[in-house]
Amino acid sequence: MIIGVDRYANLPPLPGVRNNLKALKAALTDRTIGGMPKKNCRIVSNPRTVTAALKPIEEAVRAARDTLIVYYAGHGFLDSRPEGLYLTLPGTEPGKVHSGIPYTWLSSALGTRTPPKRRIIILDCCYSGSVIRRMSVGTMSGTMSTAAATQQASSQLGEALFEGMDSLEGVSYLLTSTPWNVEALAPEGEEHTAFTGEFLRVLREGIPGPGPESAAANPAAAPPPHDHLSLEAIYREVRRALREKNRPLPQQQAQNGIEKLPFVRNRAARPAPPPGQTSQTDRTGESGESGPPGQNGRPGTPGEPGQASDVGSSGSAGTASPSGPPGTARSPVSPAPPAPEAVKARKVRRRALISVLCVAVVATAVPAAVWWQSRDDEPSSGACSDDVALIGHSDALNGVEYEGAVPVDGLSGLAMSGPSRAWALADNTPGRIFDLDLGTSGAAPPAARAVHLRTLRPTGGGRFDGEGLVLEKGGRTVLVASEAGPSIRRFRVSDGAETGRIELPRNLVEWAGPENLEALGASPDGRYLYAGMEAPLFRDGKARGRSLLRIQRFKGTPGGAYVPDKQFAYQSAAGLRVSELVAMGGDRLLVLETNHAEGQGNAVRVFGADLSRAKDVSQVASLQSEPVDAFAKKWEPVDLVTCPRGAAATAQPQSNPLLENAEGMALGTAPLASGPYKGRLPLFIVSDNNNSPHQITRVYALAIRTGRTGTGSGTGLGTEARTGTEARTGATAGAG
Repeated sequence: MIIGVDRYANLPPLPGVRNNLKALKAALTDRTIGGMPKKNCRIVSNPRTVTAALKPIEEAVRAARDTLIVYYAGHGFLDSRPEGLYLTLPGTEPGKVHSGIPYTWLSSALGTRTPPKRRIIILDCCYSGSVIRRMSVGTMSGTMSTAAATQQASSQLGEALFEGMDSLEGVSYLLTSTPWNVEALAPEGEEHTAFTGEFLRVLREGIPGPGPESAAANPAAAPPPHDHLSLEAIYREVRRALREKNRPLPQQQAQNGIEKLPFVRNRAARPAPPPGQTSQTDRTGESGESGPPGQNGRPGTPGEPGQASDVGSSGSAGTASPSGPPGTARSPVSPAPPAPEAVKARKVRRRALISVLCVAVVATAVPAAVWWQSRDDEPSSGACSDDVALIGHSDALNGVEYEGAVPVDGLSGLAMSGPSRAWALADNTPGRIFDLDLGTSGAAPPAARAVHLRTLRPTGGGRFDGEGLVLEKGGRTVLVASEAGPSIRRFRVSDGAETGRIELPRNLVEWAGPENLEALGASPDGRYLYAGMEAPLFRDGKARGRSLLRIQRFKGTPGGAYVPDKQFAYQSAAGLRVSELVAMGGDRLLVLETNHAEGQGNAVRVFGADLSRAKDVSQVASLQSEPVDAFAKKWEPVDLVTCPRGAAATAQPQSNPLLENAEGMALGTAPLASGPYKGRLPLFIVSDNNNSPHQITRVYALAIRTGRTGTGSGTGLGTEARTGTEARTGATAGAG
């Protein structure tokens, strides 16, 4: 069963999916690849209802006796309900789960008590890895590192999604295009989606063995390619190719060793003929006269050349039959000349991505082993964009313990307490605030160190997870945004005691998901507080991969009462979440947007946002119905991937080793008085290492150009370089 949706009424079209369906059927029914009878391979394109999508699967289950393959490609989205992943239909609407198909329904349609013996599911959509239950090392056939599995297990959202699910109930093998928190890609200018394009390439071209020179030099270490490919071999080759292109990495899960059985013929296999003979296979591609042991009906080892797999041998519905008719075994065929589409697929294009196969995103950081260290001669400072330069970065806090007892890690919030001093909030339990000496006013690279520690004492019970920090005017109290709850709490600096809370609007509490209140900032005069949501409310959802978020403004006085004032709509960049915001005055903000994707690394971008002309959406039930001009105006001062690499080390694959899991951000209190960036304001960012040895606690010092207005072209930050608080008010900023 090959199911795909490429045309949508409310979501972006996916022309690559249409190409996927035809090409996959052609490969599976090609006698030199899959050998499946065409009558047993059915395409279901753009099913309009749940019944139209699932009924063909139920019919295939009744007809198949040996192996059933179900492939789905299209948009996918996540929900925090136990169903987790939803597959989409042409009429699916963003944010409305009832308009999609829960994956659990598809899995249920496969049944468990009747033939076929083997059920194979291949999913090419966003967040498809979420159906792999728990993603534990013991059940993943080695597809994830221990570090990644540990991080996955620690994700409370992941636990909520997988609670009560058993993705392999009735399924022998599961292959997904992405990890659980990553968007799938449909690259512009490419014939197929990213994952399926590589999957088809492997089917069409096979997996060659080493070259003749390598084999001659060391025959024992250079075996010839197998004449059949297992699902495991295909998976590893697809994963390798996608990693090289810095694209999302597939995941697999299997039962009973099915992943090691022969699945399709290996088109790259070409056994060497005996000396003095020309292989009949080279001439006709049909003969079984010569070949490795185990061919022509002789026994072999499962997964090794020569053994005919019983996968698909019955020729029943949805069955792949790589070894020919039942009871026969055939020699490998000569590789066919590469098809034009295969040649085209080899060309790596560096183009913008116009589509992601999803309508929602959930993010976490997934660590890996240290793999890259930049050269010492690479610059460690310099321009990142027209308006932002990197002064430098410091890893001096990484792995450090305050007074030899308390790890300085989990830093998620940052607030300036002086030109070169900042308070950093740790999100682990119990909540702590570290007083940091940054070692610079921004004119030289930072050399951060922790000089004091304050332990917070929340009241009222329940979990506390501090993410956003505001140092109130006067320095006697701090405000902390807790994701758990959610809540905004005030703490006394002298003893860390909680002294009160700020009431949140009802919709931010009742409709918030596991990733909610993340960012907190105050205007320079303390009159306004701004609280930002990390992920959309359940009713808001996404539009074309972009989170539809809310920023709540409160009005009050520092140390006194704050009450909800206005609510603004904010749209994140595709695939990113809001980690922090800085209020500059005049309803203008700097917004830190980040994400992490396994195999791709971190994304860290800073946006300017002008809320002054955005609609008050306090009474709007869902942002899905709001026009684009109701949202905050945005521009992008900097994407940190463009900053100099310097001597930065990284603990995981990154497009720029400088990047880490940035979560806290604060704007300096005065313009730089010296150095190459004199007159600019310093901007400090701190990363959260998630209490993991596989990530780094890093402090960044940036210099931002002021004096120009923020515009849609991405220049300026909407402030003027004057002095002190006045420089931060942004009173002369344009509309953005």
